[in-house]
Amino acid sequence: GDPVYVFVLKPEDDDGRALLSIDRGRLGKSWHWLEEIYKGGAIVEAVVDGYNKGGLLVNLRGVRGFVPASQVVGIVPPGQPDHQDSLAQIVGRTVPLKVIELDRRRNRLILSQRQALQGYRERRKEELLDSLEVGQICHGTVSSINKFGIFVDLGGADGLVHLSELSWKRVNHPSEVVQVGQEVDVYV
Repeated sequence: GDPVYVFVLKPEDDDGRALLSIDRGRLGKSWHWLEEIYKGGAIVEAVVDGYNKGGLLVNLRGVRGFVPASQVVGIVPPGQPDHQDSLAQIVGRTVPLKVIELDRRRNRLILSQRQALQGYRERRKEELLDSLEVGQICHGTVSSINKFGIFVDLGGADGLVHLSELSWKRVNHPSEVVQVGQEVDVYV
C-alpha cells in the first residue's frame, strides 16, 4: 500500500504488463531534487565516501558526485607529496557543497566545497556587519599577520587590528604579541 516512484522500463511486455524499476524511479527523483538545488543555488551537505587522485567522491541520494581537488578547501595542493593523504583525511566527514555542473544524460554531477563556503561566508558577513556596533567586544581568531597589523576572523568577516592597537608598549611586529590561530577578544 506504500506509494513508490517508479521508472517505466517497458510500457508493455509480452504478457501485456508494464515493466517497472523502483531503483531507477528513486534515482530519477534524486536527479530532480539535484536539479532544483542547482537552479536555486542552494547548498547541500554530503558525507565524503571516497577519493581519487583528482578529488573527492560523494553520494547524494544515490547519485554519485565528484568534488575536484581544486574545489576542496584546506588540502595540500595537487602535485605536492601529501596531497593524497590530505584527501584521505576528509573521507567520512560531512562537508557543505554547491552543485556547479549537472548533466543527467551523462550521469555527471560536479560539486564545489569552495563555492559553498564562499556563499556561506558572504551571507554570514552580511549578518555580522548588520549586528556589529561601535564599542562592542567580540571574540575571534587571528587569521593572518601582516607588518601593519593582524586580521581577526569574527565568524564570517575579518576585521583589522592595526599594529598601534595591539599593545600599550611599542611593538615592532604583530608576531611579538599574537600567533595565527590564537583566539582573542577585540573591541569594535
